[in-house]
Amino acid sequence: MDAQLIQFHITPQLADQAANGIQMAPNSGFNLEFVALKKYVAEDLRGIPEFRREYRRKLMHVVEQFNEYFQWHAEKAAKMKHFRDSFGKLEDLSDSAKYLVSLLKSEFIIPGELELTEMRLTGEFSIYAPGSDSELKQRALQVRDDSIANFKAQHQAPTTTVPHTTAQPFPGQ
Repeated sequence: MDAQLIQFHITPQLADQAANGIQMAPNSGFNLEFVALKKYVAEDLRGIPEFRREYRRKLMHVVEQFNEYFQWHAEKAAKMKHFRDSFGKLEDLSDSAKYLVSLLKSEFIIPGELELTEMRLTGEFSIYAPGSDSELKQRALQVRDDSIANFKAQHQAPTTTVPHTTAQPFPGQ
């Protein structure tokens, strides 16, 4: 039985991440690994295995549905915020992962021919929300940005000019 592994990355997309209080690093998301029979596999121009066009379209449909769910879930979570500590983001991430697997099983997986073998989280996910019950906590994002800018300004390597040298062969060459 000829089969091949295919890697696929999904970065959940939100219409307005800042408005929903969701902050995700640019490369955060889910790395999926599939094993598929050769009849489902093609190669891109670099020789990297990918799904044939029909299955890429099916997978993109799953991704679109997942993004709709992720958007809805984020909006719902933003409306339910309280002024107390919360690990709700971790539960939201778990719910999203379960929903994604459910979608894949119902709309993409072909038992015995095209299977999901692994799903990994990648990037950075904030899982603890400290609430916003004080003025200082409400200003935390601005304080963080200012602190990072200050650190970069203080630790930026000074630019120096390197004298021009002519490359010489090693002795004996």
